[in-house]
Amino acid sequence: MRIAFASEENEGLMSKVSNRFGRAAYFIIVDTEDGEIREYKIEKNPGAEARGGAGIKAVQKLINEGVKIAVAGSFGPNAMTALEETGIKHVEMSGVTVEEALRELEGRGLLKS
Repeated sequence: MRIAFASEENEGLMSKVSNRFGRAAYFIIVDTEDGEIREYKIEKNPGAEARGGAGIKAVQKLINEGVKIAVAGSFGPNAMTALEETGIKHVEMSGVTVEEALRELEGRGLLKS
């Protein structure tokens, strides 16, 4: 499963999950299989510096990346609508590292394909 974590940091799995989705600087995109991390990559969020439509630009990036779950502290209304329309689940969580957030998602049973 492919999961995107909004972050202000470029520190891989040790990056903290951002409070904001659409304007977070990066997405840490993690591929998991059977609850194990297979690989991850760091992508710039095109919504971070957008004049308008940041949430929509961010969602489009996740669609292009094949993401199934988006994780951030909060999501704006336009981003929420776009995520729901595209079937990408959204989970509100922040202040933890990507690694900690993955454990939390696993504990909630969300990493099952």
